[in-house]
Amino acid sequence: MRDLQKILLLDWCQQENIALSFKKEPIDKKKQNKVIPHLEEIEVLTSLSNIIQYIDEKPLSGLKKYSNHSSILEGNSNPDFLIVNDFTNSIEQDSKTNILSSDERELLEKMLNAIDINLNHNSIMNIFFWRTPGNRNPTEDEIEDCMPAVKRLIEILAPKYIITLGDLALTSIMERNCNLMDSRGKKLNCKYSSTPVFALFHPRLLIKQPSLKRLAWEDLKFIKENINKNKNGNYS
Repeated sequence: MRDLQKILLLDWCQQENIALSFKKEPIDKKKQNKVIPHLEEIEVLTSLSNIIQYIDEKPLSGLKKYSNHSSILEGNSNPDFLIVNDFTNSIEQDSKTNILSSDERELLEKMLNAIDINLNHNSIMNIFFWRTPGNRNPTEDEIEDCMPAVKRLIEILAPKYIITLGDLALTSIMERNCNLMDSRGKKLNCKYSSTPVFALFHPRLLIKQPSLKRLAWEDLKFIKENINKNKNGNYS
C-alpha cells in the first residue's frame, strides 16, 4: 500500500470513528531477562576447579532449579580421551559424580575396554550440566549457554581424542547439524579445537536397540585403527 493510500485510509477511519489497533511484537521476557555467560570471564579461568565453581555459581540456565547439583565432569584431569555425553537425566541425578546411569556406564566401559581404553583413566563430561523437565532434550539456546564453559573445559583438559555419545553431543561439539549415521566411521574436526572427534552411538540407545551394537563395534574398530596410526606416526 502506497503512502497516499495509507493517509486516505487513516482519514476515512477517523471520520467513521473506527479505532485502529497496531499489533506489537510480543516481548519474550525470558529472553529479555536471560543472563548470557561472558566469554571474557570464562577465558581467564585457568583450572578445572575454577570453571566448575563458575558453572555452579553463575545463573547460566533457568533449568538449574530442576537439579540438586550441576553434573559437569568426572574422571582424570589429564585424559588421553574425553568422552562427551549429552546431559544428565533424573535417574542419573541421584548421584553427584555419575554422569551416566549405572547400566549405561557399564556398557560404555565394556565398549571402550574392547579397544583398550580404560574409562576410569580418562574423562567424561556433559555438554549441558543439568537435568531438564521430563528429561527432554535441552534446547539449542540452553546448550549455547553452556558452550563457552564446555570449550574452556576442553582447552584445559587438552585430550588427544574426543568421543561423542549420540546425536546431541555430536552436534553440540561440532557446532553444526550432524547426522550420526553420516558421521560415524570418520575422523571429524570441530571449529575451535584441533583434537580429532569420533562419534559413537549413545549407550542409552544401544540398550534400547541392541541390534545397533554391530554398527557400534565397527565404529570402535575405526577409532582403534586411527589411534594405532597416530602411535605409529602415520595419522591422517
